[in-house]
Amino acid sequence: MNILKTIAKPAAWASGWTSAVLCFSAASGFWLSGEHRKTIFWIALGIAEIIAIVS
Repeated sequence: MNILKTIAKPAAWASGWTSAVLCFSAASGFWLSGEHRKTIFWIALGIAEIIAIVS
């Protein structure tokens, strides 16, 4: 069981950072298209992802 925890932690860390990058990518796309309300949502979601990773 300890092996599964050891393997799962780096995978979860990488998945979290990938998700955060995708959130910021979506935010930049919405910003460029002029949809600023959706940009704020995606930035907030990306920040929440980073907080979840760090804590």
